Parts: sequence; structure tokens; C-alpha cells
Amino acid sequence: MTGVIVSGRTRIPVRNLWLLMLYASSLYRDDESLRRSGVEDNPEDLCDIVAEILADAVETRLQRTLGQAYQPCRAHLTRVRGQIDVLETTTRQLLSRGRVACRFSELSVDNPRNRLIRTALGVAAGRVRSEPLAARCRRLADTLVQAGVSARPIGRGEASGVVLGRNEVADVAAVDAAKLMLAMDIPSEDDGSGHRWAVSRDVAEMRRLYEAAVRGFYLATLTVPWRVHQGEKKLRWPTEGETARMRQILPVMRADTVLETPDRRIVVETKFTDALKPNQYGAVKLARGHIFQLYAYIQSQHEQDALAATAEGVLLYPTVGEHLDESVTIQGHSYRFLTVDLAGSAAGIRAALAAVTDPHNINEPEDTHA
Repeated sequence: MTGVIVSGRTRIPVRNLWLLMLYASSLYRDDESLRRSGVEDNPEDLCDIVAEILADAVETRLQRTLGQAYQPCRAHLTRVRGQIDVLETTTRQLLSRGRVACRFSELSVDNPRNRLIRTALGVAAGRVRSEPLAARCRRLADTLVQAGVSARPIGRGEASGVVLGRNEVADVAAVDAAKLMLAMDIPSEDDGSGHRWAVSRDVAEMRRLYEAAVRGFYLATLTVPWRVHQGEKKLRWPTEGETARMRQILPVMRADTVLETPDRRIVVETKFTDALKPNQYGAVKLARGHIFQLYAYIQSQHEQDALAATAEGVLLYPTVGEHLDESVTIQGHSYRFLTVDLAGSAAGIRAALAAVTDPHNINEPEDTHA
């Protein structure tokens, strides 16, 4: 399967890019049957499995009614509805014809949520390996169009903005599956099997995906007594004697992911870059800025609460073919520097992520040449 260039020398097979997308998705966290399906060990089956979940959810939804939402509308009417568009009414001389230009909201099935689902069904029909499943997705996409949903594909930006309210739980499975399906639709300039990501354009997107995948993995796999703070864990500076503007200009400390039990805290910082780099003298070292950042996150919280006094720090890097798992204790706190081989097997990726919570698990490099 075609590799994906994302940063410098790093090449990630499309199947493992899909695996990261799976971990980052709400569908993986919420659908226990998906986690038990064994799809992680066979990412090539992911499209078909997600498409089947999507089709099942849409068929269930169609047994009742499609979700409606208020959509902005504009029309020339014989009576006022909503707000009058004075400029259009005047310039088009609508009053002389007994009409007025109006702007109003109207309940409609042609809303971003349903267009997201219809677009994902179309993508699935062209991606899955099972022809009966592809035909099923095409039929459901046509059914949505016949029900009034626009056939115009939704853009990725608009798709990411689709958020469901508390009263829209019936659409959760379909929307989650649709978002994952669109994320996996990576067009190729070559043969359709992969996309060569432009470094300058997409390294930030890949960094966000890697961070979301790591957090999503822990949200889905860690059970009680573990708790996962999803990037909202804001750390406080232990300040004293602040001047008037100090609080405004002091940078915010916000950890990527914090894992906690009643007697343990692990601050995990994901860095989508090479773990080791040569310094000005040619010696290979960990990045100074990364270590100083993690050290500040740990040491600055030392007296905030009981867990802070023994908190652990982990820098989690992606790598391809280069293994690193080193640890050290500094001023009573454990620091660990760990790599995840994104070119390795799904089992190896899963084991490296799971090793973060196991202080005795020093992950050995996977023999990719076996």
C-alpha cells in the first residue's frame, strides 16, 4: 500500500494512517463492537467495516424520519416572512409586482448533517471492496437525495463543523461513521491508493491527527480507575508577587493528555517530529525545548495537589524504523522518552501506546525485517 510522506524522512503506510484516524474518531470510542472486530490488526478492512456501520445507521434512521434542522433561506414572497431584504426588494422593483425579498429560516432535511451522511455514502460506494456493500451504499445515497438531501458533496471544513445536540442522539452513529469515512478518503495523484501530503501544508494537520489518535486510544482502552483528560487540563503557574500585567502576558500551560488514577498522574506530550536530532556539535540529542516544556509542566505543579508531587512525564514521538525508550528520574519525578513506530504493525503501535501506563514495560524495537 502506498506510503505517505508527512514530515522529512517519515513515511507512514496508508493502512497505519487509517489506524490513527480510527483511534482519533468518536466511532472507535463509542462503538464497542468496532473495537472487538479485530479491525486494528487488519486496517485494510476498515473501509468496509465503517461503511457497514454507516449503512446500518442510515437504514435505522430511515425507518423513522430524517433529522431536520433550520436552514437559512432567501425567497421572493407575496407576504413578509422573517426579515425583509430592503436592498434586493428595491433594486429588483419587487413591490411593483406584489412581492418582497425575504430572509428566513426553515426546517429542512437538506442540512449539513444529512449532506455529510450522503457524501460519506458516496465515498464508501467507491472505496469498499465488497460490491454488494457498495451497491447498498449507492442505494442509500440515492434514497437520501430522493428525500430532499442535496447531491452536492459537503466540504471537509463544513463536515468537521457538524456537531450534534443532546436531542440528536439518533444520528450519532451515522455522523461518527460518516466523519471517519471522509477522513479516510485520501485521494492520490498516482493510483488512488494514497496521497502524498505536502509537508508545508499538512504537517500541522498530521500533528493534530497524531495527538488526537493518542488521546483517543487512551479514552477507548483505559478503564476504571484511569481517567483521561482530553487536552483541557490547564496547568497553573505557582506565581507570587504578580505585577499588574503579568497574568495577561504569561503563557498558558496546557498539557496534550493527562492520564490519572487515584494515586498516579502521567502527563503525556505528543511531538510529531524526530525524537533525536544532531546539535551544533554533531551529537545526537533530545530536543532541548521539548524537555524544558515537559519539565516545566511537571515541576511547576509540584505543590498543587497530592498527585503533583509524584507526577510522571512522557514525551511520545512517532518514528519509522528507529526505536527509543529511555527513562530517568529528575528531582523525584520520572521522565520517559518513547517512540511509536508508525511504519510498524498495528500490534506494535498499540503496544507502544499501552506501554506509557506500564513503568516496567520497556518496549523493545519490532523486527520489521522478520
